[in-house]
This record gives sequence, structure tokens and C-alpha cells, in this order.
Amino acid sequence: LVDAALDASQAVLHDTGDVVPGLQELVEAHRTGAPEPDQVRALTWHCAEHGYDLVLGLRRHRDWTVLRPRAVEAAFAALRRSYSVTVVDVDDDVEGAALTGSTDVEDRNVLARHLTRTADLVLVTARPDLPGLHRLVRTLGHLLEHGVEADRLVPVITRAPRSARGRADVSRAVAELAGPAGAALTTSPLFVAQRKDLDAVQRDAAPLPRPLVDPLGAAVEALLARTEPIGPDGVGEVPVPVRPGSLGEGMTA
Repeated sequence: LVDAALDASQAVLHDTGDVVPGLQELVEAHRTGAPEPDQVRALTWHCAEHGYDLVLGLRRHRDWTVLRPRAVEAAFAALRRSYSVTVVDVDDDVEGAALTGSTDVEDRNVLARHLTRTADLVLVTARPDLPGLHRLVRTLGHLLEHGVEADRLVPVITRAPRSARGRADVSRAVAELAGPAGAALTTSPLFVAQRKDLDAVQRDAAPLPRPLVDPLGAAVEALLARTEPIGPDGVGEVPVPVRPGSLGEGMTA
């Protein structure tokens, strides 16, 4: 499990007691070298109660400035070679220089841009209320525009209604609001039911309730089985020539 959000929270959720080593150390180790799998795993926290290793996130939001794109790509390629499954918590902001005219924005979003482009599956979570569904369809559109293939995008509705009718209403609302983006999707929304005791479960490092996670896990495994895997080095970013004078077109001060 990797915390790649700019506002990292997994150290708090897992009560690690420290924030070093983390993502910064992992990326830095790949700036000048190519660590072996055992060296990569040494930069993680082993969460015995949960059964996985954890890469802690950035210690401060502004620490994205120390991440170099090539080192980020190398670090996550190494993680994919070191583990059979890598799950990453990442932001939904994938804007780059082509849309904003700012290389600084692209550098800030390097984690989200690289990881969404190279993931076998991208699960986009949302709540089933109006703001949540609006954000969901907007995020799906941004990811498709960024180049994420439609068959790798999976909407996941958290705190979902338990009734079949309620879930059908949510699925219909997603399709209607998404428009062309929704028509491009090949996977219907997956649903995770509401549970009130999850904070206590996480605090006590207890296993998550099987009725909550098993359906989602089975669906993801089935999707992975039918999806062509992306190699350990990912697909990478394809440089796009910039026409002189084109940056900032259509933008107003």
C-alpha cells in the first residue's frame, strides 16, 4: 500500500509512530541508483496486523518539490517488480503543462499523472449524493482526457444504499451525468455499503469486515484477470511538441 496523496494520511490511519522512511526516501533512492527488491522493501513499513507493507506519504504537502519525474517512474517500477500487487492512494488532479501552460503544475501532479497512466486499474471513489456523483463524473472525464483507457476505469460508490433499487438509481444517475464519458466506460459502478464502526476497526488494526470488502475484492480480481497488464515500467509519458507561442492560448489574466 502506497500513500501517494499530496496530503498524506496513511501514517495516521496506521499509527506508525514515525514518518521516516517514506515516499521521499524511496524516490530519492532511485535518483542515482537501482535498488534491489530487498532494498526497496526495507523502505516500507510492515503492517503485520493487516498483512501488507506500507509506503508512507509525503510529510508535508510542499514536499512534492523534491520529487523528480524520472525518479518517481523508476521508484514505482521497482515497487511493481518487488510486489505482486501494489495499491496506491492518489489524488485526482492530473492537469499538466498542456492544459495549464505551467510546468510547475505538471511537476506538482507528477504522482497522479504517472500512476493513473500506468495502473492496471484506476478505482475512482465517490459518495452517492449529488456533489459526490458530480465529482465522480468530472474526474472520470479528466482521466479519459489524460489518456487512461476506459476499460481500466472503475467507479466505486462508498456508503452506498443497500437496496437494489437504490443502487440502480445511482448507476443510472452516473450514466446520465457522465454523458460521453459514461458511455465510454466498460464497467458499471461497484458498491461499498455503509459501516459505522470502521474507525474503530482501523484504530484496533482489526481485519475489515468480510461482507464489506469481499465483493469489492472479487470484482477487482475479475477485472484484473480480463485486463491486459501493464509492464513493471509502465507506459510512461509521451513527450508532445509545443508549438512556439501556443502556451497560454485561450487563457485570460
